[in-house]
Amino acid sequence: MPRTPFRWALPFHSRMALVGAPAIPLIFLLGQLAHQPMRGAIAAGAAFSVGFGASRGLLGWRWGAMAAAALGMALAGYCGTLAGWCFPLLVLLSGALATVCAVLALRDENWWWVALQVVIAFMVAGYFPGDGTAAAWRAGMVLAGGGLQLAVVALLVRLLFSGRVARLSRGGAQPWPERKILWGHALRVALSVIASLALAAAIHLANDYWAPLTALVVLKPGLHETGGRGALRSAGTLGGCLAATGLALLAEGRFGPLVAGATLAIALSYGLQKANYAVFTAAITLALVLLVTLGQGGALANAEHRVYATAIGCLVAVVFAALLPHRPPRAGAGPDRLGSP
Repeated sequence: MPRTPFRWALPFHSRMALVGAPAIPLIFLLGQLAHQPMRGAIAAGAAFSVGFGASRGLLGWRWGAMAAAALGMALAGYCGTLAGWCFPLLVLLSGALATVCAVLALRDENWWWVALQVVIAFMVAGYFPGDGTAAAWRAGMVLAGGGLQLAVVALLVRLLFSGRVARLSRGGAQPWPERKILWGHALRVALSVIASLALAAAIHLANDYWAPLTALVVLKPGLHETGGRGALRSAGTLGGCLAATGLALLAEGRFGPLVAGATLAIALSYGLQKANYAVFTAAITLALVLLVTLGQGGALANAEHRVYATAIGCLVAVVFAALLPHRPPRAGAGPDRLGSP
């Protein structure tokens, strides 16, 4: 790694940033013109998540991960909206989906990433329960946002870079770990997600889905990995929330500056996927807080809730990682730079 004042932001993948960000302001502009800021935010959030698939492939198709994520998120959004009426059902289904995601994480990173987007979409939708019509609207917005992102990314890759935007290096399919590690990790994730969601809901934390999603992303097969990842995520979340608060105060609720800030944060998120995890988390946090703010307002409260939810998710993850069987420390293990929204 070169010695530079910006070493913390390296490697920065500028092409991923350039092709991933443009769809976001377009979606928000369409939502504003239709006088539907919340639906615009839903579509933009889906586009943000799907955009990370540009750095992946699936089943030999360059855009396979993006397409699979868009379809899976739309279905998850529909089911989550309906399940949100029954909180115990929402919790159990969230735990089950998280278990599948945890198992895939130990086998194939690309399928794990698709499953992670599905879990995210399901939990977020569950926070906004509705009838069949509302569920169909959410699924439609998710599919529209994800589909538009895929189309814009594919077009820009072709026009700006003649199709030459390489996928970022990822781990390939791995052999199944020993049974104790596999089941221990799956159980650890399921219990952490269930406990985090239940605890956040019990204290009436707004946007409570951030807590279980934090636990899901932080948990790793090893105890030392979970603790280190939790510390980095906490630091990054705090930094991102501070940045979001400052930007919100400067923007004073104006649409243009908030969209510009969200677009910049999203571009940074795509570019920093393989950089320091705390820096990557800060960019993700800034983007998410601004996306939620554009949909429902309350930037300062959103940033505060994100900090509380991250603390809950990280603490619960570390507790369950310590209680259940985990993989022993590996000699010579490098830093964790697994990129995920």
